[in-house]
Amino acid sequence: MTTAGIGNLTNGLASKPYMRKVLTSVWIDEGRKRGLDAAIINPNHYVFVEDLDKHDYELALRAILERDMAAFEELEEIAAAKTGTAVVKRSNYDDLSPEEAICQKIKDGYKQREAGSVEVEGNTYDYADKIVLQVVEILGKYEPLDFINKHLMKAMNDLGDGFAAGDVSLPHLLKSADVMKQVMGFLESYMKRKSGADIHEGIDYKGTIVLGTVYQDVHSIGKDLAKTLFENYGYRVIDLGVMTPLQQYIDTAKEVGADAIGMSALLVQTSNHMITVSKMMEEQGLHDMPILIGGAPVNNRHAAYVAMAGDEDTAHMRSGVFYCPTAMDGVNCMNAWVGADDKKPILEKNHDMLLDQYEKATRKASEDKGLLETLPRREISFDKHTLPENPYLPLEKVTYTVEECLDFIDKRTLFALNWKYGGKGARDKRGETQEKLEALLNEWVERCSKEGWIQPQGMRCIMPCQSEGEEVIVYDIDDRSKELCRFKFDVVIGSDKKDTVCAASYFKPVSSGEYDAIGMHISTCGRQVDDAIAAFREAHDSESTLFLQGLSDRYAEDIADKLHDSLRAQLGFGPKHGTRWSPGYPAISNTDYNRVLLSVMDGAKQLGVTNTEAGEFSPTGTTAAIVSFHPDARFT
Repeated sequence: MTTAGIGNLTNGLASKPYMRKVLTSVWIDEGRKRGLDAAIINPNHYVFVEDLDKHDYELALRAILERDMAAFEELEEIAAAKTGTAVVKRSNYDDLSPEEAICQKIKDGYKQREAGSVEVEGNTYDYADKIVLQVVEILGKYEPLDFINKHLMKAMNDLGDGFAAGDVSLPHLLKSADVMKQVMGFLESYMKRKSGADIHEGIDYKGTIVLGTVYQDVHSIGKDLAKTLFENYGYRVIDLGVMTPLQQYIDTAKEVGADAIGMSALLVQTSNHMITVSKMMEEQGLHDMPILIGGAPVNNRHAAYVAMAGDEDTAHMRSGVFYCPTAMDGVNCMNAWVGADDKKPILEKNHDMLLDQYEKATRKASEDKGLLETLPRREISFDKHTLPENPYLPLEKVTYTVEECLDFIDKRTLFALNWKYGGKGARDKRGETQEKLEALLNEWVERCSKEGWIQPQGMRCIMPCQSEGEEVIVYDIDDRSKELCRFKFDVVIGSDKKDTVCAASYFKPVSSGEYDAIGMHISTCGRQVDDAIAAFREAHDSESTLFLQGLSDRYAEDIADKLHDSLRAQLGFGPKHGTRWSPGYPAISNTDYNRVLLSVMDGAKQLGVTNTEAGEFSPTGTTAAIVSFHPDARFT
């Protein structure tokens, strides 16, 4: 038996990762042909040779088998061009064949948005991007399905590999996907008119996944990103959208013969619908179909509960429930699943992990129950909690211009997380400089201001209040006998596990005979932003959808910080004084209190904000919080 450590063969090429990948992949392929039994490799340095650019593959063969230094140097130049630089759009594609030009435009994310129509074989087709005109040119040379399977799928797979390697950013990937959708939309329409055939039945997909955001949950950005990545890697995605009825997952999966069901959620309570879907699948004969789950409140522990499907006997635990922290993890999970001839080892490994997580979770739940029952309640002193003589602030609306928000927006988080460019190291590698991102931000600020897409605004107030047990009673400023609302806070275990605490305890109790002050604020970018996002999504402009949704979410969060600081300043406190809690978090886990906040601050009338069935805000770029001015108040 023979093995080899491949990294030593290419250790001088660390600065040219693409060249390293090509040479490693070709060397292993040739070695395997000659009897190599095993290899020690970095998986990031390897792909199947079938996925390599044909020309680059030939260069590597000549360099390895013939010691051809000219081929080596050419490959080196190709690799150098790919390293540390952003993907550069070609100024023209005239030197490429039509099929090569189409694929290169997709890879470059080269948009030529221009509405028009073209006549093909007596039928008129409307288009939104001029790339469709080039697609028309190749119809006499290729059958549509051959062109899709042999050219388009490979182009998108190359982009997916570039994204996985960190050479392509997610915004660029979305831009490329948008161009691809224009091509696929035309080809689908053409085939339906010509033969009535379903284009999807002829595409050589790796597999099919049914994807949707769970019932009662309106958030779509994570699900949309997962859809794009799955499609990039050659999967057919049946997108059920948001607020997906639970039975629809199952009915659709059966109808299309899906290989898996994928579910996304943002809230703890909506993520529990995943458990119900799992149970329904058990009851309706889909026990063996894998479930992929993701979203902010989801983790391996939650996956274990989904795998239990409401049962209490671990002997009945499902093995095919996979937690996917990112969209790329979802792709990797599907690749492993559909590519495995023997799925038993995958299921056994995942089952052991799920069982371990479930046992840990049940032990922790038991321990937490014991701690909540036995630990002392934290004693809160009001000796240092002093307020001005008249601390109250009547309900007030605050508005900003889009440009004004630039003074306090968290650009670092916007670029890295909201716009999905990643950390500075990854951006530097791709040539995405701070200057370029600043220019992009300024471009979007100008567009949002001109079109009225984002209208930053909020409501704030400081009201009289008192605590009563685990509740805080909020009174009218002018009539203390008039109760406006109540907030019931959760009792939680302190961060050091030495006591329990309830946020209500940070407000003066009724028994003291004194009134305290409670701050409340709500911030939003306005109702119209959701309409603009929907319009971008309808136009298959995933890139703009990401940018506008991300900017809207960032503005809402940072306006919330601004409003919170303004309430502190109103009472003469500094930026670290006290804290705030938002419904849905441990201190006040019930998101129905978002309805209370919206009502007491007149948010529906003043801001156009509404609540969904699960208590989320609509538009999604909205947030609200309750503020305590007690100097010792903490998040938990």
